Amino acid sequence: MLNNNEQNSLQRKPERQKKLRLAPLLLLLGGVVIMGTLLMVAWQVYTTNQSPSSTGRGSTQGTEGPTHAPWDDYPEVYWQTLRAQVAQGLHMTEQQIHDNLHSTLLANASTGSNQTEISSADAAQWMSDLASAHGVSQAQLHTIEVTAVQKAHTILVNQHVLTQQQADENMHMMNQDNLNFNMVNAFSRGDKTNGQGK
Repeated sequence: MLNNNEQNSLQRKPERQKKLRLAPLLLLLGGVVIMGTLLMVAWQVYTTNQSPSSTGRGSTQGTEGPTHAPWDDYPEVYWQTLRAQVAQGLHMTEQQIHDNLHSTLLANASTGSNQTEISSADAAQWMSDLASAHGVSQAQLHTIEVTAVQKAHTILVNQHVLTQQQADENMHMMNQDNLNFNMVNAFSRGDKTNGQGK
């Protein structure tokens, strides 16, 4: 027969074995969670860094473009806000910028299928030239563009056209080409420029 100490010792061993079997399982589970998190972060980085089409906006190539950006359907108040904010930032009038767009970028752009085709490089160059001519650096221009788009989105949220989450997502989606095209489109509203004949 066993004394009490021996019995207690034998009874504790199965508990210790249970604990030892549980440790590898918890370690494996932790590894799976960490790997899953890393994969999700990597996927988000990959999808947000995807480059847009060569023109910066797929929907600008006619009426049946492969992509449709959310801002393509924004109401006129969005475009009015962009025009006002950019004109103020560049110390110009909206009409001066509109006239400059027509005398430079649109005058030199190719015309095809009843609309003017503008490349992202052309839009960027026009914005850069316009800013430089008025003593505005590239960093200042970028700030002007981002601020204008943010204020325009804020107005859409305040008018219940977008939720704050939609506005934030759309802002996050924009790259520099999108910003440049938004400015070109804002000052060419009504023209047949990049599909913006609305």
